[in-house]
Amino acid sequence: MTRHGTQVTERLARWANVGERDAPVTFVGRSPEIDLAIRQLATWQAGEAHGRTLVIQGAPGAGKTALLGEIARRLPSVLPGATSIYRATPWNRHSAHSVLHTLATQMMGVPADALRTTTGTVSSIGVKAVGAARQDRSRSLAPPALATWDDFATLFASQSDQAKPTLLLVDEIQRIHDDDETTDLLYHLHDQTVFPLVLVCGGLSTSAARLGEVGISRLDETHIVCIDALTAEEAQRSLEESLRILADDVGSIAGHPDQWARRLAPPTQGWPQHVTCHFRSAAETLLESGRLAFDERNLRSALARADGHVRHYYDRRLEASRTDPMIVHAVHAAIGQRVVRRTDAMAIIDAVLPVLGFYVREDHNRNFPSTGDCVQQMLHAGVIAYATTATTSPLSVPIPSMAAHIGSLLPREGRAEIQRVLGLPSGSSV
Repeated sequence: MTRHGTQVTERLARWANVGERDAPVTFVGRSPEIDLAIRQLATWQAGEAHGRTLVIQGAPGAGKTALLGEIARRLPSVLPGATSIYRATPWNRHSAHSVLHTLATQMMGVPADALRTTTGTVSSIGVKAVGAARQDRSRSLAPPALATWDDFATLFASQSDQAKPTLLLVDEIQRIHDDDETTDLLYHLHDQTVFPLVLVCGGLSTSAARLGEVGISRLDETHIVCIDALTAEEAQRSLEESLRILADDVGSIAGHPDQWARRLAPPTQGWPQHVTCHFRSAAETLLESGRLAFDERNLRSALARADGHVRHYYDRRLEASRTDPMIVHAVHAAIGQRVVRRTDAMAIIDAVLPVLGFYVREDHNRNFPSTGDCVQQMLHAGVIAYATTATTSPLSVPIPSMAAHIGSLLPREGRAEIQRVLGLPSGSSV
């Protein structure tokens, strides 16, 4: 293989390895959500910005992590002088001081070295920068550690006018720990009105309810934003721009990538994770094909690969639910026929369990001490979701094709049994 051929292979391989949690090649859409997040910070006023926390929630694959990253990327150009801090959960009592340390350095501008002092040969986290006198490092006494919000606020309140406007972006907020240190910090980050600091939390459809469980129940409904699929036009534009970037990087690819984008976009249903699957499949096809061409034959291969990637993604979500496909299918079928709330889903699970085999029931009972635990795990895995922001809202199926795929895993007799158990008319779509 020539050096040029090796470079082409390496570049295609890089594009083919775009992962589920990676930022999209091209970010498209979500302008209202981005504007809302930045506006919370731009209009912040000391003493008047109580509880400006923004919650961005949706099912797995909706692009929440990518959206948080795009907010951070655009912030400096929209609000010069502002900064953003990204943190993934789960937070716990051991990571609370790390969040405060980052706020001290990035929001307050304290040099990182100034937060670390020594006593003899033992290192500890302190706030030497706010000390009144400089001492010899080898004999300095460590000031109080930044262990709680009160520590931070006490030390820096008098310098709050020097703080940079800051967005604290927290991903997977539904996984927040509920130990005292973590919940205390999270509550004060939400409640404080001294520092120009706004929380932006991303997570599953259960996120607002989870925040309520740890004490943040005073959330403005307009600040709870649900995201799902992109529009058909946005999905196509994302693929068009991404494939052009790939083509420009690799070079020497015959044909035009926009023709592929127009065919690859509809099967994605606008779902951001599916868009990524289809882009990755296009790169894989070009990598493994003997022809570097955006032609019809390669396109058919790319579509088939993408279908396989999407089905594999659904299988991983089903596996994460730790729930038998019969139960998931039953809940999906009921959602398709009537309004289903959490308590209804629990009743459906109880009704389906007796028709499962003995060993399946045993596995289920080991996994879930209560029926409510099973519903919670299905929500956590994203095989079902809340239709709106409140915990009393109806349940929904995040992606219709997910329900179709899980149903296809069952034999015809299994689907008929679900119809019987749910009292659905024979021939109804389940």
